[in-house]
Amino acid sequence: MSNDPYRSVSGEVLYLHDDAGQVGHENFVITKDLNLNRTLRAICRIYQEDLLRDVTYTVDQNWIPQDAFVRLSVDGVFKGSSWFKFFGDIVECENFTKEAGRASQKQILRGPIQSFGAHPVSNDAWGCAAFDMSRPSEKQYFDNVVTTSKTAHGNTGPSIMLTEKYISFHGKENISVPAGNFDVNYYQISWDGKEDMKNWPPIHIWATHDDFIIVKIRWDHLKSDYVLNRLDLD
Repeated sequence: MSNDPYRSVSGEVLYLHDDAGQVGHENFVITKDLNLNRTLRAICRIYQEDLLRDVTYTVDQNWIPQDAFVRLSVDGVFKGSSWFKFFGDIVECENFTKEAGRASQKQILRGPIQSFGAHPVSNDAWGCAAFDMSRPSEKQYFDNVVTTSKTAHGNTGPSIMLTEKYISFHGKENISVPAGNFDVNYYQISWDGKEDMKNWPPIHIWATHDDFIIVKIRWDHLKSDYVLNRLDLD
């Protein structure tokens, strides 16, 4: 519809392990409204763990987190579900997990939230929006970051977990993936001795310039590439 106030893109990402081949996949839909608020809806599958993750996550026109819902199942059974709300430097979560039961969480950050990670790889690409492109040569540090889990596959929680990260920009490229050829920005996320992830190698992320749609991610820690297999525009 030409007068539709919403614009959407949808796609599929393949999870490809260096030795095991395809080990999972992710389907996503991103909707943008008239105020440029964006909502990501992602369904993630990791085959080895029988992991299923459902995520709905909204950011405003400045890519500031607004709210999110995450439901997680592992080994084919329910693990937990959580609703998150972000107010400046305050994060609240209402959750129910198999391990802890019903709980309410509230965390005050050191400043306004800069990024939220719910573990879809399409969400990982959105995390690069925090990078200030007016200072492209700087390795930028972010300490007001929230995630749902600090494991590599995000197979715990989901709950409020505070973390931090560095983002660096490594230029513009044109890369080819199964979905086609794309002009992208190339970023790296690293931790440089910070937090529980201090020994993890950087995550390499190639995302579209303005909408931060995932095109490719490489993470040596999991010996895996995550590549865009399909992209459909409304």
